[in-house]
Amino acid sequence: MKLLENILSTIDFSDCSKKVVENSIYLAKKFNSQVTLMHVIKNGSLSKDLKEIVKESLEEKLTKISNDIEAEGVHVRNILVEFGVPFEKIIHEAQQNDYNVIVAGAGSNKDNGVYKLGTTVQKLMRKNQIPLWVVKDEDFKGIGKIICPVDTSDASARALSNAIVLSDKFDAELTILNIYSPINVFSTRFEVDNFQENATHKARQEKDLYAFLENFSLKNINHTIEIIDGEPYIEILNHIKARDTDLLLMGTTGKEGLSKLLMGSVTEKVTREVPCSFITTKAKDITHNYFESNLQSVESILNSAKDAFNKKQYDKALEKYNIALKQHPDNIPVIMGLINTYKAIGNKEQTGYFKDYARDVVNRIWGDEYLDKFEF
Repeated sequence: MKLLENILSTIDFSDCSKKVVENSIYLAKKFNSQVTLMHVIKNGSLSKDLKEIVKESLEEKLTKISNDIEAEGVHVRNILVEFGVPFEKIIHEAQQNDYNVIVAGAGSNKDNGVYKLGTTVQKLMRKNQIPLWVVKDEDFKGIGKIICPVDTSDASARALSNAIVLSDKFDAELTILNIYSPINVFSTRFEVDNFQENATHKARQEKDLYAFLENFSLKNINHTIEIIDGEPYIEILNHIKARDTDLLLMGTTGKEGLSKLLMGSVTEKVTREVPCSFITTKAKDITHNYFESNLQSVESILNSAKDAFNKKQYDKALEKYNIALKQHPDNIPVIMGLINTYKAIGNKEQTGYFKDYARDVVNRIWGDEYLDKFEF
């Protein structure tokens, strides 16, 4: 089973598109993936006949790019040229045909190291639910260093899950960055010891962070964990520049902490100024992991849940399995763990619900002919 099966590479024929192709080839080779090339022509006042001429011309250009990719040993699944609003057409294609990641160019506008992201990429970041790999117009040297800012939200859990898988696959160094924003309270009515308050809050945040990280297996990953004080977007950029980072992963949804900040000005500032390519993740993980229960990002929490189940600590087992399910909603071992745990406590309603859930996953991914291979 391929981990990252389908890559959607968006081509606008700018200089940055060459980097999109390079990154797509690199990614496809690492994961044995297939690539679809897509170009969207903005709606205009072209006649029907002229539209056909333009479409044929662009299909020829994409075919040449496809031949170059095939020459690198990467299979091109499809070539698409469509008319419409680019970000809408890209999102529709990505959602309808089950892509794992969209690779898009950031644009070629650069002024003193600061990029102005293209309109299409900005809208994809806001509205798209598929992981988005945004490629900067820079010389591509591979992925050797990855940084992932995290808090303890579901959004950063998805980002970290992806970062672990990619770090393992690329044999890259991973920096897990947690940022504490110091408070500074001033009152004329009573004295506030800001130093002590910050020490207390930071200690609590550090404790929460390490509890959060227990849900991930990092033992075989070359990684560092850093907790620093400061303004989030400034510290993220400083760390990227200081370590010559190749790839940034960020979660872009959430209701608290860094995730909330990353949805607004921090995302805008970081992704505009960051000197490396980056991935933003929303609802989906970049990789499928149906049978791959040994994926490092889920292995630790699965083992913890199984241990709790064996000790008949069913509440704890359910807590762990549900955490894993949020990160990997199609993971069969996780779903089976929930079925067995609910069965053990006699909850027929939930047992039935997750049996149906498991059947749906198997049918959707492999087809109904595989249903008899499982005992639900």
